Amino acid sequence: MAIIRVVIANLAAVVAMMVLGVIAQSLFVLSGLASVGADIRAADALAMMADDLVGLGPLYAIFIALGLALALPAAALVGRIIKVPRALVFGVAGLVCMAVMLTLMKEVFFGVQVIAGARSLWGFWAQALAGGVSGLAFAALTPAPGGQNRP
Repeated sequence: MAIIRVVIANLAAVVAMMVLGVIAQSLFVLSGLASVGADIRAADALAMMADDLVGLGPLYAIFIALGLALALPAAALVGRIIKVPRALVFGVAGLVCMAVMLTLMKEVFFGVQVIAGARSLWGFWAQALAGGVSGLAFAALTPAPGGQNRP
């Protein structure tokens, strides 16, 4: 039964990171457009976010799932070795996962950050924070090993 809970928590973490990451990406792109004089209405912004969730979301979710498939078990191992709150370990794992993933994507694509909203320093860290939130979600949705009640 615990394995089902872990799988569901993993899926929730992937979806959380994807949704937050895509929305942040859209907002940074919209901000860039507005800074060069584009007239962006709320309806346009919402439509762009919806389009990005449908268009970018599934592919982004695949990369995120692969990254979390490495980061979350590593975080579980680290959490067993050093006694710190689970939320901290998994939150940092999600943040680092996203930061490493974005850095690797840029290297693979010849120095071009394919996630346009992550091309600025603030955009990069907004994506990384989305990863941190996904790690927190995973920690909240999964039981502590051995029935421990560590936060």
